[in-house]
Amino acid sequence: MNSLKDMDQKQWQNAMVEDELFAPLISAEAPVSYNPRYKDNTIVTLTFRFAQHIWDLAEELQDKRKFVVANQVFRSGTAIGALVREAQNGESLADFIHKMKIALKEADETEYWLLLCISRDIESAKACLEELRPIIRILNKIISSSKAKMNS
Repeated sequence: MNSLKDMDQKQWQNAMVEDELFAPLISAEAPVSYNPRYKDNTIVTLTFRFAQHIWDLAEELQDKRKFVVANQVFRSGTAIGALVREAQNGESLADFIHKMKIALKEADETEYWLLLCISRDIESAKACLEELRPIIRILNKIISSSKAKMNS
């Protein structure tokens, strides 16, 4: 494998996912987009799928008349993928890292809301939390490897 310094952004992001996650079980596919930048970018795909599941959870919460929590979980949960996509267009590696850190902050906030939902017996929040945990690990790994790449 190439060193991090020699890899392009998408390659090393996917390498971080492969190292951290269950590589053979996940394959990147382009989410709904015409931008080829997002094709075969696993973290973009993972966060897009997660946002779809968060959307479903938010609708369930609204049906249960938990409007405030539905709003919060929807906003933070969908922001993760939006920020990951925004990071792909970073003006520099430092900008990329900054945007990924904000995505991680949103992921941490989402984890809080999901734990709160679970504490109130919203069963479907458990599946979202299980899906979020590897995303958090991957974001941490992408950020740390990006810092290493910047400093090399």
